[in-house]
Amino acid sequence: MMNLKQTKFIGLTMELDLKVREYKMLCDKLNELKENKIEPNDERLLALQELFQQNHDEIEKINAQLKEIEEKG
Repeated sequence: MMNLKQTKFIGLTMELDLKVREYKMLCDKLNELKENKIEPNDERLLALQELFQQNHDEIEKINAQLKEIEEKG
C-alpha cells in the first residue's frame, strides 16, 4: 500500500506528463502557424505565446512540488 507522499508523487508525475503532452501540442500549433507564414504580430501568435507561458509556469510549479517531496524523503 502506498503512503500519502508516494500517492502525491505519482499524481504530480501524471500531471507533469499531461503538461508535457500539452507542450508538444502547442509546438505543433506553432509549427502549423509558421508553415502558413503568419505575421509576427498576429493575434494567434500572441495567444499561443500566452499558452506557452502558462504551460511553462505550471510545469515549473509541478517540478517544484516534486522536488519538495523528494527533499523531504
